[in-house]
Amino acid sequence: MSEKILAVTLFLAFLVLPVSADLIVINTSSPQTIVRADTVTLSGTNAMNGSVSLWILGRNYFATMTTTPDKKGNYTFTVKPVETNRFSTGKYAFLIQDPGADRAFEIGPLSWTDGSIRIADRGKVIANIGSLSAFPVSINQVVDIILNASARMDVDDIFTPYYYYVEDPSIHFNRVDGAGNLPDQTTGEALLITGTTNIGTENSLQVAIRNASSGGLLTTQIIPVMEGPNTNQWTYSLDEPGLPPGTYTVTVGEQKYTSSGNASAQLTIREYLIAGNSSLIPQPAIPPGATPYDVLLPLMISGAALAIIGIIILVSLKK
Repeated sequence: MSEKILAVTLFLAFLVLPVSADLIVINTSSPQTIVRADTVTLSGTNAMNGSVSLWILGRNYFATMTTTPDKKGNYTFTVKPVETNRFSTGKYAFLIQDPGADRAFEIGPLSWTDGSIRIADRGKVIANIGSLSAFPVSINQVVDIILNASARMDVDDIFTPYYYYVEDPSIHFNRVDGAGNLPDQTTGEALLITGTTNIGTENSLQVAIRNASSGGLLTTQIIPVMEGPNTNQWTYSLDEPGLPPGTYTVTVGEQKYTSSGNASAQLTIREYLIAGNSSLIPQPAIPPGATPYDVLLPLMISGAALAIIGIIILVSLKK
C-alpha cells in the first residue's frame, strides 16, 4: 500500500513541475561557433507559458529580445548580421527565459544612469552586473548572477543557458606554401582552387584574380560556401584555356558587413612545363624584330635541301 501511495505522490509531483521552453535547434556558422556578421537562428518548443525572452551576453555586449510562441509552443529567435557584427570575439551566453506558470516575467534588466546594467525582480534592483566594458572575460560570472536572481523564493522564471564562441570571419587556401604561393599551373589548362572558411553556408564569397605586377583585374566571380565534414569549404574553377602565362594575385573575400574575412595567394601560370618539373622547356631564340615564321622558313628550306642531297647520294651509291 505504501508503495502505491509513493508512486501516486511522485506522479503528482511530476505533474506540478514547472514546464519551461526548450531550445532544440541553433543554426550557427559551425558547431559551437558563431562568426561575426553571420545570421544566428535559435528555435525551440514547449513554450507553453506565454512569451519567451532571449538574453545575449558577451564581451562588451548585452541585449535581450522577446518573442511569442505559436499555439503549439514553437518559437524562433533570429539574430541578424547587423547585430552579430557588433559581437566581440570570445565566449557568449544565450539565455532562454521562460516566465513560468504565472506567465509573467519577474526578472528583467535595467539600464542605470552610470552606464551599468542592473538585474531587477519586478522592478526592484537585486544585483548589478556592471557596465559592458567591465564585463569579465569569463561571461559565466555574469550568467551566475542572473541564475541566482531567478532562484529567489518569489520567482518562478526559468533560465536555461547555452554557450557559444564568437570568431572573426576567416578564409584559407588549400595547397599553399609558407610564402603564400599556390602550386604553379600550366597555361591552356582549366584552373581549380579550393579552400576552407569558418563563415556559414548562407554566405557567398567573391574571387578576384589580378595581375600581380600592375594590379589590373582579369576576372571576378561569386562562389557559394559549402558545408564540409569539419569546416565549411569553397571551390573556384576557371574552364580552359584558363589564364595566360604570368603571375597573379588571387583574393577571396566574404560578402558581408566586415572587412577582415579575406585571404590572398600568389599564382604563377607557366607556358610549357616538363612533366614533374617546373622548369621551362628551352625554346630557340628569336632575333629582335623577327617573327617565328622568319626563323622557321629558313630552317625548313635548309632541311628540304639536306633531304634532296641525301636522296641523290643514296641513288648514286646504289648505281
